[in-house]
Amino acid sequence: MTMSLQSSKPIMVQSAAYFERKGKFDKAVSLFMRGGNKKKAMDLAMRHKIPIDDFPTEAVADNPDDHETMQSSVQFLLQNKQYEKAVEVMVQLGNFKDALEMAEKHNFSLKEEFAMKLIPPMPANPNDAIKTKERKDISLRLAKLSKKQGDFILGAKLYTIANEKIKGMKCLLKSADVK
Repeated sequence: MTMSLQSSKPIMVQSAAYFERKGKFDKAVSLFMRGGNKKKAMDLAMRHKIPIDDFPTEAVADNPDDHETMQSSVQFLLQNKQYEKAVEVMVQLGNFKDALEMAEKHNFSLKEEFAMKLIPPMPANPNDAIKTKERKDISLRLAKLSKKQGDFILGAKLYTIANEKIKGMKCLLKSADVK
């Protein structure tokens, strides 16, 4: 297994097929995932109810099959109570509202990097009121969640992104950070 993990992607996939034939499905899933055959890895994992520890967090390609695989993986991750990974995949798929609801429901400890992933990108057209409003709403919800968790500096940053500068200043004052 360790030799396979250090080899090239085609060798990883060949090794994964070997482990699958031998009934070592957990190793096969890991190697298929790292070897780039996500669809096969997800099929095996779902069939044998294997949690995926090394789920890829890179961006989803434009390949519709990959998108479909990622969508089904969200359901699988939720069934296995791997909520944080499911939220990361939802963000990759562009389901920002669903991802935020999941984060609120399971009370994730928000980290700045994670919060920034949940905020949709700035719309290309500044006059696009719907996308701008969605971005502001999500930023406000994240700011309230981080404030509730006691991370006032992150709350201030998120309020500033939502163009709520007074609320952001109040959060900074609550943080008692002198820098």
